[in-house]
Amino acid sequence: MEAKLKCGAATASLGLILAMAAVSPLGGQEPAASSDSATSQSKNDPLVDLSPDNRALFDELRTAAQQNDNANTLATGRKLLPALKLGTQLSDFVTQLTAGSAIETGEISYALSLLKPFIDAHPDDWRAASLLARAYAESGDKVLRDQQIAHVTALHKETSDPAFAKLHIFPIQKVTLHSGYALFLYPFEPLGNHHTYLMAAIFTSSGKEDYRIELESDDVDQAFFKSKHPGERRFSIDTYRESNVGGKLSESQALHGFIDGIFNYDAMRDRMVSTANGEESPVK
Repeated sequence: MEAKLKCGAATASLGLILAMAAVSPLGGQEPAASSDSATSQSKNDPLVDLSPDNRALFDELRTAAQQNDNANTLATGRKLLPALKLGTQLSDFVTQLTAGSAIETGEISYALSLLKPFIDAHPDDWRAASLLARAYAESGDKVLRDQQIAHVTALHKETSDPAFAKLHIFPIQKVTLHSGYALFLYPFEPLGNHHTYLMAAIFTSSGKEDYRIELESDDVDQAFFKSKHPGERRFSIDTYRESNVGGKLSESQALHGFIDGIFNYDAMRDRMVSTANGEESPVK
């Protein structure tokens, strides 16, 4: 089975990338205005009313987020949010950055406290909706997780936002392994010719991306299965590893078994975790 989508190391920070794209540009990122338009620009600058101390906090927040420094982004966001007026462009931006960092650092309750009221006010904000789906997954709330995944998927089908339309997956859960961790990525629809229903980027304990696992449901595998199991599919668990041999990149694939039935996120995730933990050997 051939690979369809390669996950770069930046995948681990997709939650923050989703949030950081929420508002652009903010004050301080555009070219300086002429004197004739200075007054108008001042009125449109979301940072103009910040005190010097809070402006310094915002600059620190933005720098930390750009450097994927989740701990500092979260700490700075906590300090800055109480000073911002709810419902403003700036408050929305800082809320999503802070919530994304809270998820990345395991502060799920705090992330939910930010995201739930935000989604109530902005139900069609796909970035916040994606973050909320992951927050529910990380909290173990299966019912709300599945409802939110369905909502995000529906938003993706209807979107006119080109940034959202070009996305194929979003991060849904981080799971600790015996060594390192797995970041599970949820496709908006089955990907590629082999129909990938779920993907996991596997990272070492030092945070380096190692390989990926895909849950596939290739049409070829349904040939003799479908007639005997109406309404069900046969899924395969496959690992993909990149290697550099003589300066040439190549990718190897290994089959780790099949799962028959209806897609179930929890059951499929657990089998993929077992594979990542070395509890299931490749099929020879």
